[in-house]
Amino acid sequence: MPCSRQSADLLYNIISRRHESRSLVLTTNLPFKQWSTVFPGAACVSALIDRFVQHCHILDIDADSWRQKESLAMSEARPKPRPEIAEPSAPAAAKKR
Repeated sequence: MPCSRQSADLLYNIISRRHESRSLVLTTNLPFKQWSTVFPGAACVSALIDRFVQHCHILDIDADSWRQKESLAMSEARPKPRPEIAEPSAPAAAKKR
């Protein structure tokens, strides 16, 4: 989901203020190479990434999504609705008499 340049600048300002003075935890499902798709046209993206990687610990988790597994398991466990049986129409019921 793309964000505006203003959003990228705001994130950059937050990171810059905390840089080398406070800790920061950031989670993302995108590699840094794809950040330009989130912040298209923002000049600060490469500077933002440089600040992140300067003193960071990157944990790359290459695994299936736990939330996706849970959602799939819950949907499979949910009882399936039974198909409705159509009521005979009035003319057909009258013929049987």
